[in-house]
Amino acid sequence: MPGRDTDLQHLGEDREGAPGAIAPPVYRSSLFSFPDSKSLGEVLRGEKDGYVYTRVANPTIDVLEKKVAALEETAEAIAFSSGMAAVSAVLFSFLRAGDHLVLSASAYGPTLSMARDLIEPLGVEVSLVEPSELAALEGHLRENTRLVYLESPASLTFELTDLGAVAEVARAHSIPTVVDNSWATPIYQKPARFGIDLSLHSGTKYLSGHSDLLLGMVAGSGELIERVRKTAVLLGGCVSPDDAFLAVRGLRTLSLRMQRHQDNGLFLSHKLMDHPRALEVLHPANPFFPGHGIYRSHFSGASGLFSFLLDGEPERFCDALELFLLGVSWGGFESLALPSSILPEVARGKGVRLDLVRNLVRLSVGLEDPEDLWEDLQRGFAALD
Repeated sequence: MPGRDTDLQHLGEDREGAPGAIAPPVYRSSLFSFPDSKSLGEVLRGEKDGYVYTRVANPTIDVLEKKVAALEETAEAIAFSSGMAAVSAVLFSFLRAGDHLVLSASAYGPTLSMARDLIEPLGVEVSLVEPSELAALEGHLRENTRLVYLESPASLTFELTDLGAVAEVARAHSIPTVVDNSWATPIYQKPARFGIDLSLHSGTKYLSGHSDLLLGMVAGSGELIERVRKTAVLLGGCVSPDDAFLAVRGLRTLSLRMQRHQDNGLFLSHKLMDHPRALEVLHPANPFFPGHGIYRSHFSGASGLFSFLLDGEPERFCDALELFLLGVSWGGFESLALPSSILPEVARGKGVRLDLVRNLVRLSVGLEDPEDLWEDLQRGFAALD
């Protein structure tokens, strides 16, 4: 079988159907015509494969979905117009009034907002569970539990979840599981290997990697993806062919970029661990990090996103930086810094330690020269004096 990086370059490409084009054509068309009514009817009824309407399927988007499914080692994948479009499609695919959702309390802030502001008012019970308690999932399940939603690691405080332990309990009760895998990407963590049913991504981040598009992805078994796809078609959050093309281009360099993000992130985290004004470094690859054993068993590497607890004012520190830009996202080519003190409560997650809320700085370490980035962080420390 071809290797991972070979698949990233070639899988899903139809070069015979696109007169030898090296890059996949962008099918910038809202709909597709047919030579006769019989042919159109056969595709509409599902008797034959074909393209009818881009909200349902598009050849350019197909290339992206095939590559992500191969990376995740799943049967299928589906692309969305944003990470939150992916989240909403998953939640609405499995939850109805009277159902119960188990949700990681340290999940992405907008995911928590969706659970509180959209899902609960529809009559769904939501239990927010700390990552450290998810391994004992049995005690949080109810007869009406219909979905377990995880994020590992959390994208602000980086708590880890034992996916295998959660999946084992959930499968014994026939409850689907989904994990937000945006931090590691399929390069460094493959949830399907641990029995997780669906792997979800904000493809805006590392998968595309260039901070120039919005994208969501969900990968899983054919049966579950088709269930999500039916919901997605009704909700309408499909990715555009142009953004799918850009995402495919980003995927071609994913493993190279992730190696650089990892190297730069580890370099800075080690430097920070030796700095007196960095009181605690929250990086899953740090041997002293709580749950590091899960990191070693689940991940083959780390991304460039981590946080540290600052002895000083985070906003003053971040405002002094020059190479690190101030921004809320992560996973692009650029380095970003974010003081958690400016975040609204829901974006921080439930139960985050008060000292972290006040003094945490999150870094998304980009592709720049690491020594230049360290010099920039020292500007921040100097501003505290």
